[in-house]
Amino acid sequence: MPSKPLKVTNFSHRVCIVGGGSWGTAIATVVAENCSRHPQLLSRVTMWVHDEEMPAGGTLASSINASHYNQKYLPGVRLPDNVVAEPDLERAAHGATLLVLVVPVEYLSRGILVRLLENAAPNCRAVSLIKGLLFEDGKPALISKWVEKELQGMDVSVLMGANIASEVGAGQFCEATLGCNDPKAGPIWQLVFNLERFRINVVMDAAGVELCGALKNIVALGAGFCD
Repeated sequence: MPSKPLKVTNFSHRVCIVGGGSWGTAIATVVAENCSRHPQLLSRVTMWVHDEEMPAGGTLASSINASHYNQKYLPGVRLPDNVVAEPDLERAAHGATLLVLVVPVEYLSRGILVRLLENAAPNCRAVSLIKGLLFEDGKPALISKWVEKELQGMDVSVLMGANIASEVGAGQFCEATLGCNDPKAGPIWQLVFNLERFRINVVMDAAGVELCGALKNIVALGAGFCD
């Protein structure tokens, strides 16, 4: 079913991408393009990256800001000029109203979420692009629900799709599904992510979208073994 027309306010959102690996870099090309053309979004996009040393000297953040390439995690894909790599999480998230979480689940700690909560705007929303499941007391649990709890009830949507970072970064046609809990979140996140080359469909089922994203590879392997 085609998505409904966007309905957003004139408020300009500040976007922070939390994670500068291959997927974070790829999605930054999408987010930055939309932020540069929609007045409801501030053009400048901060991307939090670990302040790691590069073999040629300097840090990853300084290398990205100087060349607009993430040579370590997604070489060959140029980042738009309005993406600013920031190794300081507090500075990256300061005043953010939209948090894009792209940190691998094994590196997403409670400490990171607490620091995000302390520095983001009071009306902030988040979206998780993190695939996988957590286990609590031996039972599977949704990452988005854990994030929502640690962010003290912040609205957390989910974006999942059968996409490869290099293809998204190269501008190839891709699709993804946005799962929301709050009807107001869909139009906002669609504005952030939807492009002719990166089509977004919104559904009011964040848990279902997250489970599909976590289990799709298992199902695909099982189908292959049975074939």
